[in-house]
Amino acid sequence: MNIYCGLGDRVSYAEYMTLINEVFGFTGTEREFEKLLPKLYTPARAPQASSYVVTEDGRAVAAVGAYPNEITVCGKTLKCCGIGNVAVHADARSKGYMKATMNAALEGMIQNGADFTALGGRRQRYQYFSYDRCGPCANFSLTPDNFRHGCKGDAPFAARVVTDPADPVLDEIKALSDGGQLVPVRAREDFLDIAHSWLASLWAVTDGDRLVGYAIMEPSRLISEVRVTNAAELVPLLHTLFAATGSATMSLRLPSYETEYIAEVWRIAEGFNEGCSMMYSVLRYRTVTDAFLCLKNTYDTLPDGELRWLIHGYAGDERLCISVRGGVPSVESLPADVPVDLELSHLDAMSVLFAPFSPLRDTLSDTARRWFPLPLWIYRADEV
Repeated sequence: MNIYCGLGDRVSYAEYMTLINEVFGFTGTEREFEKLLPKLYTPARAPQASSYVVTEDGRAVAAVGAYPNEITVCGKTLKCCGIGNVAVHADARSKGYMKATMNAALEGMIQNGADFTALGGRRQRYQYFSYDRCGPCANFSLTPDNFRHGCKGDAPFAARVVTDPADPVLDEIKALSDGGQLVPVRAREDFLDIAHSWLASLWAVTDGDRLVGYAIMEPSRLISEVRVTNAAELVPLLHTLFAATGSATMSLRLPSYETEYIAEVWRIAEGFNEGCSMMYSVLRYRTVTDAFLCLKNTYDTLPDGELRWLIHGYAGDERLCISVRGGVPSVESLPADVPVDLELSHLDAMSVLFAPFSPLRDTLSDTARRWFPLPLWIYRADEV
């Protein structure tokens, strides 16, 4: 048998989509990948070319999608690669093909200079490939009673679903998305397809001709992304969405760096908790730690200090000096002859730096406990 493992550009679009839809049981359902993630799986986007596959005598039997995107954090651009559609055909299992394609994808990311990678899936399954649950995430549950008692009067704004790529309000929504300290890099022509990820709808909320904000809402009534021009209008915007959808309940997830939004929602929410946004693996600790330490410094007071760590990362060892001096954070590489205070494995470093809960972090210095966790994040619409 002739076995090939590598980039999927030798596989046709039709064969690739048939494989991944069949493996996931999506064939003939509204959850077919083309509908679930139009930003990736339409024919023009050629998803097979961004994937790693195994073929047996030319027939595709396994695939892992590895789709690049970027975010800008405090003016620093980070390259991310999302992993998705991890699939092995039923008659090709127990041959090591998942391991082969995942390892090939990770090696490709490292060679292409990815700073970090993200996926959704079972924790222990993907810990084998360097991923772990990280990224502090605030989760809120909301009911009509919250607004009836927490707000005065009827919903104050108007809300509508945006479906037309030529709708002028998309330009205003994209401008709002492009503001702030963490910006997902999204082309204007792709914005609506990105917003429609996971069968979600894009809502524009307006006050007359003025855009109050936008929300991306999934069929479960999860608001996975919301931005407003004024934080004080977040609760009225949510009130308006409740009225427009007639929902019995609604949930909202926010990144930990959106402290103004969290403060507004917390005062009326029925329930709230902190968790992890998804599974991540950091491939370049210096660049990622530097960017998100700068982001944390925009909303928290970080005490001066210095940490000298050796991290045995998945992509290689990194010797880092992490410091805050005069309120200015910095992460620099340490010369080989400078001693370090602490050595960390890859998974331990992920936990200490980026996980909301870390027993190991609780054993470290006051400085480490004050600085971390860092607000590692990508929006759900940018996930794979």
